Amino acid sequence: MLIICTGPETFLARQKTLDLLEAYKQKHVAHGAEIERLESQTSVQDAITRLSSLGLFTTKRLLKYENLLANITQTQAKQLSKAILSDGNQTVVLTYEDKSPTEKILNLFPKENLFVYAHEKLKGSELNKWIASRCKFYQINPDLSSKLIELHNDNLWAIESSLQAMRVLGDASTIEKTAENDDSAFAIIDQFFKNNPNWITQAASQDPQELLPLLLSQLLNWHKIKSDQAQDVHPFVKKKLGSVKLPHAEELTLEAIRTMYASRNSIAQGQEILQLLF
Repeated sequence: MLIICTGPETFLARQKTLDLLEAYKQKHVAHGAEIERLESQTSVQDAITRLSSLGLFTTKRLLKYENLLANITQTQAKQLSKAILSDGNQTVVLTYEDKSPTEKILNLFPKENLFVYAHEKLKGSELNKWIASRCKFYQINPDLSSKLIELHNDNLWAIESSLQAMRVLGDASTIEKTAENDDSAFAIIDQFFKNNPNWITQAASQDPQELLPLLLSQLLNWHKIKSDQAQDVHPFVKKKLGSVKLPHAEELTLEAIRTMYASRNSIAQGQEILQLLF
């Protein structure tokens, strides 16, 4: 089974991914199923190999990827589709995709084995309804919805950040204070590369299991750029990271790799994951 969570509304797409992970954990892990988080592994061949390596007595499992299908070819899609079909629903392949695969690629997978959760940007009444539900969740006056939209437009990351701050501080004025701060995962990583010590505080609003792979990926991109080995790095990323000076880059990267290992092997959990970096 292949499950794709995608945007263009990245907040909702990532939230859906986390919801599906939690639902799988609640339903299957107690009965012996496994979850493998492979966000730093973006090779389609890796998924195909894992799907083909099930033994006779292997338990159910979920393979969690990040942008697994970003550069997939039709040939690779056919191979992955065949591996998923042969697997017989023993394995769930769950991937978050920044950009949804084309219809031509999606049509190569049998409909009964493919689930796509595409999340569009919220507008108008849908945006108001979503903010009202989040206000209710945080026990905050829903009358503040219009103010949130005025300051943040349809940026759900920023709106969620404001609501979390209000929940902690109990002060509606924090809406204005958080308006200047973008707490999306990419913005937080940008603060890391700017040597802003507040990045770790902002990171508290994120799932460390989602943030850490992005940090490690950008660190590796930085090393590629500095070593003139950045042929596969996006031009935008090259431009952004090319001028960054990162003291002790080797040590930071090693710590990120160690932290990734600790998180994958349940040595560290929750906010402990990011705390290992410093």
